[in-house]
Amino acid sequence: MTTSLRRTLAVRFALTMAVALLGISMWAYLGMRRTLEEQLDLAIRTTFEHEIIELAREGRLLGAPADFDQWRFLHDVNRLVVLRDSTGRVVLANVALARDLELDTVSFRAALGGERATAPGEWKGERVRSLYGPAPNGTVGKVLQVAATLEPLENLSPGVLERMVGTVLLGSLASLVGAWWLARSALTPVAEIADQATRIHGGSAGQRITAHVQVAELRGLINILNEMLGRLDRSAEWHRRIIRDLGHDLRTPITTLRASVEMALRGERAPDDYRRILVDLHEEIERLVVIGDAMSLLGHLESGDLTPVLTPVDLHGVVAQAVERVRVRGGGDNVRFTPAPGGLRVTVDARLFGLVLDQLLDNARRHTPPGTAVDVAAAANDGRVTVTVEDHGPGVPEEILPQLFDRFYRGDSARGRDAGTGLGLTLAAAILDLHRGRISAERGSAGGLRIRIELPA
Repeated sequence: MTTSLRRTLAVRFALTMAVALLGISMWAYLGMRRTLEEQLDLAIRTTFEHEIIELAREGRLLGAPADFDQWRFLHDVNRLVVLRDSTGRVVLANVALARDLELDTVSFRAALGGERATAPGEWKGERVRSLYGPAPNGTVGKVLQVAATLEPLENLSPGVLERMVGTVLLGSLASLVGAWWLARSALTPVAEIADQATRIHGGSAGQRITAHVQVAELRGLINILNEMLGRLDRSAEWHRRIIRDLGHDLRTPITTLRASVEMALRGERAPDDYRRILVDLHEEIERLVVIGDAMSLLGHLESGDLTPVLTPVDLHGVVAQAVERVRVRGGGDNVRFTPAPGGLRVTVDARLFGLVLDQLLDNARRHTPPGTAVDVAAAANDGRVTVTVEDHGPGVPEEILPQLFDRFYRGDSARGRDAGTGLGLTLAAAILDLHRGRISAERGSAGGLRIRIELPA
């Protein structure tokens, strides 16, 4: 199931803003209500002080005129005042309706003791807030109670809360629209980059993404995509070279096989003739096997399927065995090995490293005139072991040296029936990568080709 990043960003931003606005609104609402309650308490205390003065001076309460509507008085003034005796009985009230006020016994006792106390209560189904305090001496009562209903606060709060909720909804809607526009603006360059990337096809090399390359936030992504395109270009070039060169390499042995078989089928021949034809067939089959094995090994190396078995080995012994193998195969009588003083031990996969040496020695034997000397030397220096294979042949041009380790690369003089697969040096480089080693090509002191291998000691 796919989701839209634009919609996800817009919705999440709007939800975040809604939660933030709701939190701010609730905090403001609670703060407003607390402020109103504090103002009501202040008004009750002020009324209490006025009533105390009136009681001390006139011995009565400030109340509504006799002919005044009590409910209107309560609506306009919102004050219920009663004077209670020591038993809690009401002896004076500013309006007759105030006589129905509930008595909070705890606050009443505190007032009898000379303290002031505030307590909630009810009056005719409404919530009230009362202040209890001692009455002046010489009056008919002992405790003065001043109360005010919370109805104005209750009536105001829902309206304020509704407005705040409406503000939250409108703010959330505005945030959603703004976030949608912002996400669209932010993702438009990505869409343009994706559109340009979809128009890139494998038919043309060198295609790169150039849209919004000047945007700092997108430059890293564009560089990664262009680097990937560069790798794909190189991979496509490699596949084209494989198809071209492998077709050439396969055509020669297949043509030879067909010609040999056709020759054998053209009538009766002497046993020696058949033997010679079979020898030619065997040579071409071996050539096909070498090409197939080289391709398979290179594929395993590059895919990471082949893991070297690293063990400490005697380097001189491994090199000496490789020199002996090339001599057994023929043409290796002129290979000379110069070991380093003392023993050299390296941690390698002996089989794979032996394959590297076989490739280098065969390469030197195959691409030099018969009888050309080949020198193999081993040495240790600065924590690394170096093995060099240097022939005394005509060498290769300087411009060709960097290409020797490319897949299927061979100079024109290397093509022919006795040429290799063009993968020998490539395989050697891939195997040395597994060993954290390096391989390089340079002109030798005698003018020939020198291959240098470096391995960690």
